[in-house]
Amino acid sequence: MMDNRLRAVGEAVLLLLLSLVMSQIGVASLIAVAPLLFFSIRHGRKSASLLIAIFFLILLLLDILRGGIIGSGKLGCAILMIDMYVPLSLSAAGIVWLGTKGKGVMKRLFLTLLPALVLALGYVVFFYTDRALLDTLIGSFEDVFAALFGPVFEILLPGVDISLVVYIAMLMILSLMLPVLLCSICASCFIFETALHSRESEWEEKVMRLEYSPDAVWGFIISWALVLVLRFVSAPLLLEIAVLNAAGIWTVLYAIEGFSVLYARIRRRSAMRSMTLLILVLLFGTIIPGINFIVLIGLPLVGVLESFFDLKKLGGKDYEDHS
Repeated sequence: MMDNRLRAVGEAVLLLLLSLVMSQIGVASLIAVAPLLFFSIRHGRKSASLLIAIFFLILLLLDILRGGIIGSGKLGCAILMIDMYVPLSLSAAGIVWLGTKGKGVMKRLFLTLLPALVLALGYVVFFYTDRALLDTLIGSFEDVFAALFGPVFEILLPGVDISLVVYIAMLMILSLMLPVLLCSICASCFIFETALHSRESEWEEKVMRLEYSPDAVWGFIISWALVLVLRFVSAPLLLEIAVLNAAGIWTVLYAIEGFSVLYARIRRRSAMRSMTLLILVLLFGTIIPGINFIVLIGLPLVGVLESFFDLKKLGGKDYEDHS
């Protein structure tokens, strides 16, 4: 019994260290929760959820110590809130994913994104009730941005208004925040589920059979229709950001179905595994110019078309899950 406990503690420490290292390495930080999900395979969902909570608390403590937040007042607390938004959202998403086993894919993904949405709404209320703090926070971001990138912009775009550049950058980040988080959640959960079911012969079939309700496509259509409408109609900035996030979320969801369609078609001709295809898609979608645009537009479009034309079974075996 003691040996089992020591082994479990050892595994937890190793996974924590791996996740903490990943959390400090750029893009890898977006899937830093993935290793902690593996703890549930041998030790259960509750233990893995506790480990994820510990991971977040360690990140919080490190950020407080590194940033000198203690005694820095409201501005320091606001910066801490911004810093911890992504780690808290992804940690909560990992716990929710473990707790929603057995539900449909789309429902699980929406539930994992729910903590990030609730947290974002809380931030909006907090900062809009203290506009002075918000202005101070934006001013501090402008100072940091000017110090880091000001000389570069002076060379490339002499006389550019740094405040305008910061404003545009912040709008882009806010408009893409939830879709990017959903991409991170999908990547982490897919890595975990693939490893969890790696010895099951039916796992690859499940990936090929991924299917949403036909009515779900209206979420994609309506969200992008609203984006187009807001190009011609004046609306509050927060509403525009919310609509862009909604459209981005639906785009990511249908990119997942597009991936399933692509994999089903490729699987007819080869024994390629879904994880291999995902790696190839990520490489082509992020490294090769021109191809990345095709991937970003093509996969969601294929996913949407699947709702109307049953692309998986055209000219071959029916891979759809009609359950």
